[in-house]
Amino acid sequence: MVLSRYFLAVWLFACSAVSLYGQEMRGVPKQAMRIYEEAREAYRAKRYERALELLERVKGSVAGWSAPWLLEADVRHGLGDRRAERHAIEEAVRLDSLKGRPYYFLVLGDGWFDEGEYARAEECYRHYLRRDGRHRERVERQLANCRFALEALAGWVREEPELYREDSVNIYWPALDVRGGTFLFTRQEGEREELWMAKGKRQWRVWDGLPGNSGAPSLTADGGMMFFAMEGGRSGFDIYVAYRLTDTTWSAPLPLAGGVNTDGWEGQPSVSADGRRLFFASTREGGRGGSDVWYSQLLKRGTDGRQLWSTPKCLFFNTSSDEMAPFVYYDGHTLFFASDGYPGMGRKDIYRVDLEQPGEPVNVGLAVNTQGDEFGFSVDASGEWGYFSSDVAGRRRIYRCRLGVEVALAPASYVSVEVRNEAGVRVMPEELLVADADRQDTLAWYDAAYGGGAEGMLVCVPAGRLLRIGVVKRGFLYYSDTLRTESSTLEEPQRYTARLQRVEKGREVVLKGVRFDVDSDRLREESYAELLQLAAFLRLNPSVRVEIAGHTDDTGGKEHNAVLSENRAFEVYKFLVQHRIPKERMEYRGYGASRPVGSNATEEGRAMNRRTEVRVLDI
Repeated sequence: MVLSRYFLAVWLFACSAVSLYGQEMRGVPKQAMRIYEEAREAYRAKRYERALELLERVKGSVAGWSAPWLLEADVRHGLGDRRAERHAIEEAVRLDSLKGRPYYFLVLGDGWFDEGEYARAEECYRHYLRRDGRHRERVERQLANCRFALEALAGWVREEPELYREDSVNIYWPALDVRGGTFLFTRQEGEREELWMAKGKRQWRVWDGLPGNSGAPSLTADGGMMFFAMEGGRSGFDIYVAYRLTDTTWSAPLPLAGGVNTDGWEGQPSVSADGRRLFFASTREGGRGGSDVWYSQLLKRGTDGRQLWSTPKCLFFNTSSDEMAPFVYYDGHTLFFASDGYPGMGRKDIYRVDLEQPGEPVNVGLAVNTQGDEFGFSVDASGEWGYFSSDVAGRRRIYRCRLGVEVALAPASYVSVEVRNEAGVRVMPEELLVADADRQDTLAWYDAAYGGGAEGMLVCVPAGRLLRIGVVKRGFLYYSDTLRTESSTLEEPQRYTARLQRVEKGREVVLKGVRFDVDSDRLREESYAELLQLAAFLRLNPSVRVEIAGHTDDTGGKEHNAVLSENRAFEVYKFLVQHRIPKERMEYRGYGASRPVGSNATEEGRAMNRRTEVRVLDI
């Protein structure tokens, strides 16, 4: 970690005193010494302007006397004027090279690095290491940053980000919903941090009268839930959730229960599109050091909106330095975060990592990262624009940049899902789930138990993905289908209508999301979401009895197929029993290849024949 500025200031003052008395014997006039001592006393009393006035009277009065310049550096530091501080140290170097005080070259290196002058910073750091081995680890890390930055500047074409939103005070942590209609951010005035909301040129507080600071919002894709950090929990900051009530208002915040909030610090949440996976920063025990990024899954959501979350896991890319400010893209596996533990351009840079293919994080490049602090990064559904916070201009502002090839993401396509009955009338389901059929990712999830609405549910996912759609509605047959996404826009989304059938004897549904290993009855994990929905259907319709039917194609012998299909049906039956569905409400049977629905002469037809069906026996 970089030494704190406060520590450096104290250190430099002490060293200035030592240097003074070492030079006093070299003939500094008593009058100059008296004025210098008075300036030193003024500095100690934080009378900085008086100290500068006195130092102007003695600087340059004695050849090779660097002490007044070093004291001025301390004074300038106290005033927060980093450039003037560095200038004073450079004057001292010019006078006597500071042969006995290499630590000042460490300060110079940090100063030049903060200015983005990486070549000069590298020179100062190397000068320091030639004379002092203390703080070697930190300095070596800064040298790695310099090398990275110089290579980046030489090889990348910088496209300057545009200022997206500015205020008279610090604003940061931008968050957008998929429709782009809601823009949330954190606004800091003095020591007070508050959540603000904006639409167009209007902006206002999300809540009035919260007991403590709040900020770092994250929205589900549909904008229906907001996760954020708020002061006042077990450790000062915990993570909360709020539900959208109207276009501009939110429910009262609710703390997350379970394993997320601890006695440590938790904040900066990022929630997956469906609200069931949470990434956040924490200083809790069990991490790699400093702040780390953690991951948790939703276990239960109550009818009052309260959420129970799993024990979090520390993610693989964390270092002994600080990792923070995670953001998970709509594809569910691309994660961005801020860190000072990897080579970068400044204090904290933004990095990208693939959660499905763990590897070394990738610096997102010059369109975002500078010599300052960058954090709170997010990407819109186009995969083209990134939004982030930076303090490079002196205070925190919100910027927007066009992402380069180093960070290119597949643009999201848009699928609008609605639910209607047989008469074509729109209905509100008890549960609507849209998942990636090839991955184990839930993309959108609606549950009537915690309110909201499913009309026109908008799903963001890259084109070409196979989606599974499951719908549960009391009095209607369970609905299961798949859909291949096409390229579409927010203005013209790909539209899908789930048409529900009333529960009637003899009606049946193919479970499109139930899968087994090849020539095996081992139920694959991606089947669980579908079967949990089927269990929900049975619980909502307690009088319904069903048959679970297994079917195969004609590959293999007749007896083999009969046994395989029955064993597969039994695995589904067993899963439902384990999830509190009474045995007497279910039968299971294997039909082998005796009831094809497609031609076994084609792969497409054989795939249709390999299926699991549920048929209503009684209602």
